[in-house]
Amino acid sequence: MPESHQRHKTKKHHHQAETGAKKKRINAAIFMSVMGGIFGLSFGYFTGDRSILWSVVGTIAGVLAGYLFGHGIDKSTAQKK
Repeated sequence: MPESHQRHKTKKHHHQAETGAKKKRINAAIFMSVMGGIFGLSFGYFTGDRSILWSVVGTIAGVLAGYLFGHGIDKSTAQKK
């Protein structure tokens, strides 16, 4: 007698919500500091006639501006929760 072509029952899959695992969020202040530093480095390098001094100044300014902007984002998202 031929065997049935039905699929065998598989194991139950566990979803993330059921297991209690949470996805980690990156801190916006850190992310924006890195992005601001990269932007400030390139801005300082190209506008400062390829000078190392202006590259460093641009990087520091970009990191500071990115941190302040990211910190503001973190504050506003914390208030919404």
